[in-house]
Amino acid sequence: MDPLIPEKYQEFEFAGDTMISVYRSGEGMALPVRTICAVLGLDLKSQSERIRKHEVLRQGLRKDRVPIDGQAREIAVLLHRYIPFWLATIAPHMVSDQARPKLVRYQTELVDVLAQIYLRIAEPAPDPQQQQLSAALAELQRLLHMQQNHEQRLSVVEEIVSDIQKRTPISAAQVAYLKRAIQRIASRYQQRSGRDIFGKIFGQFCFDLAIPRYDALPEAQYDAALRWLQQTAQFYLPDDPDALPPLQEQLL
Repeated sequence: MDPLIPEKYQEFEFAGDTMISVYRSGEGMALPVRTICAVLGLDLKSQSERIRKHEVLRQGLRKDRVPIDGQAREIAVLLHRYIPFWLATIAPHMVSDQARPKLVRYQTELVDVLAQIYLRIAEPAPDPQQQQLSAALAELQRLLHMQQNHEQRLSVVEEIVSDIQKRTPISAAQVAYLKRAIQRIASRYQQRSGRDIFGKIFGQFCFDLAIPRYDALPEAQYDAALRWLQQTAQFYLPDDPDALPPLQEQLL
C-alpha cells in the first residue's frame, strides 16, 4: 500500500482513553491499529497479520503518517466502518477481565463516534453568499407560489363570471332592440325589392346564434348578435346607412 498523508487529524476521548483519528476524504475516519491493540491489550503483530489476511478487513486497511509522541510516523490504520467487524472477531477470553467491558464498548459504540467526527469534519462550512442566494431563491419561490395562487383565484373568478354571463339572458331592452333591428332590415328591404324576408332573417338569426327566440340569447352573446345584425344589414342593404336603428337606441 502506498503511504498517504492524511488531510486532518482529530483527537478525542472515548471510554477513558485519548485517541487520535485520521480523516480520509471520501472514505471516513481511520484509527491506528496499534492504538486499539494497546488499549485492549492485544498483540499488535498477530492482529495486524489477521487483518491483512482477512478478505474483507484488508479492504479497510490503509497506511498514513500519524503524529505519535511528537513525530509523524507511517503506521497501519483501519477505516472506521471496518472496526466493529474486526473487533467482533476478538473473543472475550482474548483480553483481560479488566478490558472486557471496554471491548464491548469498542465493539458497539466506537464506530458511531467516529462516524459523527467524520460528518462534522467533512461537512463544509456554510458559505455566506450561498446562504444569501438560497434565501433569495426561497423568497422568489414563495412569491411565485403566491402569484400562481392569485392567478388561479382570478381564473376561477373569471370562469364564474363567464358562466354567469352564459346563463344570464339579455335584458328586455336588448330583446326589443334586436327585434326592432331585424324588423327594420326586413321592412326596408321589402320597400326596395317587394320581397318579405323577415321570416328568413329571423330564422337565420336563431340558427346562427343557436337560440329559439330573442329572450333566450345569453348576455355573453349580445355583442355577437350586434355584429350579426351589422353583417346582415350590410348584405341586404349595402348602401343604406339607416338600415339599423341608431346606436343610442340599443339601451345596452
